Amino acid sequence: MPRRLTDRRWLGKLLDEELLRHDPDQARARLPAEVRGAGASPLDLAPAANLLVTRSLRRRVAVGRPGASDGSRAPASSAADAFIEEIRAHIGLALDLALLRGDPFVRARRRAEIAAALAAAVGEHAVAIAAEPEQPGGASDRAVDRAARAAAEALHARFYPPGDPAHALPLHAGAVAVLRRRLARVVCGYHRDGRLVAEALARHGAYAVRESALLAEALAGLLGAAGLSGAPAQAVRHRQIARLGLDRAATRETRHAITSPRSPEALAEATPERVRGFLLEQLRLAQLGLKLVHDAPAAWVESFARAARLDAQVIAAAEIEAAAQHADHADWLEALGDGGSSGWHVFTADLDAATDVVVERVSTAVTDNLDALVTEIRETGELGQLLAKAAAGNALTQDEKRKVKAQLVDLAKAVPALAIFAAPGGMLLLPLVAKLLPFSLLPSSWERPGASKRKRAAR
Repeated sequence: MPRRLTDRRWLGKLLDEELLRHDPDQARARLPAEVRGAGASPLDLAPAANLLVTRSLRRRVAVGRPGASDGSRAPASSAADAFIEEIRAHIGLALDLALLRGDPFVRARRRAEIAAALAAAVGEHAVAIAAEPEQPGGASDRAVDRAARAAAEALHARFYPPGDPAHALPLHAGAVAVLRRRLARVVCGYHRDGRLVAEALARHGAYAVRESALLAEALAGLLGAAGLSGAPAQAVRHRQIARLGLDRAATRETRHAITSPRSPEALAEATPERVRGFLLEQLRLAQLGLKLVHDAPAAWVESFARAARLDAQVIAAAEIEAAAQHADHADWLEALGDGGSSGWHVFTADLDAATDVVVERVSTAVTDNLDALVTEIRETGELGQLLAKAAAGNALTQDEKRKVKAQLVDLAKAVPALAIFAAPGGMLLLPLVAKLLPFSLLPSSWERPGASKRKRAAR
């Protein structure tokens, strides 16, 4: 284990580092207009929190190869760096929400608030409440340090090393998302009520437990449909469930659920409506990460989406977010790029900085013009086939690359909202836009020749 993480005070030190370099004016200026607009009411930060959580999850750091048969992982230093970056994102979310609340930045007070919020997000409710600044006379340094240590211990136990081992469920990304969503609810509640409320923390915890259990079962169902089960896999996956921080009863129930997952239809019916889009996003992300392009896993996900009765725009948004979170930019650039052109390599390095802007423009364009996009892409069968080839990790020939670029530009002409291609350097965005197009717009990407067309009609 890296030396930094052996110090029980590592989270407190990291929090001090982030607070020391935090400039509220610069941070406020960096917040996108749509986030500032969503946070226009200091008493209702939930809309802004949802946007901030979504944006933060697009910057996951890939470590190892999830589900790789050889169990490969990145070196320990890389794993530690990835883990620390995930924690920095948790802290950054809390800092941004405090900015939107409009409270003056007082470093000691903000330190206590964030330490308490992190402790609450991992279930250490009593420790969290003792550390909040609204305690009579303010929280003691000892209480704040205790909250930071409790959060550090839980975060390390559940999320280090990041990533998923061989034969495991592709669970890490979703577990991080569940935690960050819970943290956002804790912070929003704190700023709304002026304190941490035990009853509210219990509700947030129960909701996160439900999300985690349903996520694990959904992923187990998907992998079962893909034929990726068996005794070795079950042993690994049972250990994964132990890392979710569930209580004993929930751990036992979740282990049973992943051993014998329900049908996609039954699972969709049992999932609260607000969680269904999240599960679809994670299922699509798992498909991308494990390249589950065969009929059976694709049909399993399609069955879940139909039974969940999600709006077409919700489906498109879930699929776009899955593509945005999937760390395969370099593969797409290689498949669709200009071979040895250095421009593609430079663009890869800068891609994360551009992702939010492009994702949000493409997401809006797709969801607002869904019918037109469906018609255009389905009438251009070759585009779907070539994108499917690139998505499977196969480099395209120069002729195929020219066809993809030309057809995507034609698509942008048919849907003016995608005129981003016409901007200077816009051609470099084609691979990113291609990977953001939702599954529903690329039916030939995820169905083998001769597969039933009923799946397409259902969408």
